[in-house]
Amino acid sequence: MKTLPTRLIWIGLAASLVGCSSESPSQSSVTVEGNYRFAAEPAGLDGPAAGCIVCHSIEKGGPLRVAPGLWGIVGDRKARFPWYGYSKALASAGGNWSEDDLDAYLTDPDGFLPGTSKTLIGIRDPGERAELIAYLETLKD
Repeated sequence: MKTLPTRLIWIGLAASLVGCSSESPSQSSVTVEGNYRFAAEPAGLDGPAAGCIVCHSIEKGGPLRVAPGLWGIVGDRKARFPWYGYSKALASAGGNWSEDDLDAYLTDPDGFLPGTSKTLIGIRDPGERAELIAYLETLKD
């Protein structure tokens, strides 16, 4: 498991890569101290989605990162954001993200969707996947 400083370095790197977004950052994505602006600690850093927030926002209307946000993903359609450059495999998958699909995808992304561009190697621990999926289910209105 990565240490908190290592996670924050990756989060900072991901945030800098998205700095050219046309969307304005949400209030929670930036802190200001004196004349300096810092990326705020992202929501969910201490929860089951800590490994996801490097690339995905988990807040409703959260800041754009290098991958689409996860708010409302459970039960929503795959490749749901037309503005994002999904892999051909995911863009053509069709259907909605069920708990079973998420479990299979998080276990082995390339096995579930051969040709996906997801860089996750898989979450082997079934308990960890179940906890993450249960958490993702709470990210809705």
